[in-house]
Amino acid sequence: MPRFVSRFMATPRKRNYQRSGNVLLFVLLCVLAGLAVVLIVSLLGPGSGGPATSHPWVGQPVPAAQLQPLLNADEPIDTDSFVGKVTLVNFWGPWCGPCLMEFPELLQIRERYTDSPDFQLIPIASDGTWMAGQPDLFEEETEQLKHDSQLVLAQYNSDMPVYVDMNARLREDLVKMSPNFGYPTNILVGRDGLIKAVWVGYGGDLTPINRAIRAELEPPKEENVGNP
Repeated sequence: MPRFVSRFMATPRKRNYQRSGNVLLFVLLCVLAGLAVVLIVSLLGPGSGGPATSHPWVGQPVPAAQLQPLLNADEPIDTDSFVGKVTLVNFWGPWCGPCLMEFPELLQIRERYTDSPDFQLIPIASDGTWMAGQPDLFEEETEQLKHDSQLVLAQYNSDMPVYVDMNARLREDLVKMSPNFGYPTNILVGRDGLIKAVWVGYGGDLTPINRAIRAELEPPKEENVGNP
C-alpha cells in the first residue's frame, strides 16, 4: 500500500482576479514558497514511497476529449490517441504556486524521456476559474492564459507543447468518477489507455512519478518456456 503525506495544491479561484506584471518577482516568490514547502515536508516526514494507485480513477479509461493547442503545438490532440503510448497528463496553471514549484521537475522528466518514442508529456494549462459541476457554460480565457503560460516557459527557455481543456469536458468527466482533483494533478496513462496512477497536489518530489513512468516503459518480461 502506498504511503500518503501532506501534498500542496491550489484550488480554483474566482474569474475576476488581478495578475501582477512583474513575472520575475512572482517567480521569485514561488521559489521562496517552494523552499518553505520542502522544509515543511521534511518536518512532516518522508515523501510518498510509490504511485497513488488507490485513487478511484486508477483502472479506468481516460475519458474521450479533445485538447486544443495553446503553446508550441499546431494541432489538437484526442485522448483516444493516448493508446499505444505511456502518457503523463499534467493539469497546471501559471497562477498556481504548487504547479510552479513542480514545473522544473516536469521539464526534467520531459528531457529525460525525449528520446523515448513511447512516452509523451501532455501539460494542460488552466486559468483557474473552472469549478466542478458549475451550471453555466465554461470556457477558458485562452488569450491571458497563453500569455501567462508563455511567461512561465520563458523562464526556463522551454518549448514544451501546452494544451487547454477548453470547455473542461475532460475535467468534468474525470470528477464524475471521483471529485478528488486539484492543481496540480498528474495522471499516468498506460499503453492500454487505462489510468495507472494519479497524484493530486505537489508533495515536494516527483521521484515517484518518474519511477512509475520507467516501470510502464519497461517491456514485459518474456516467460521462459522449456522444451518438452
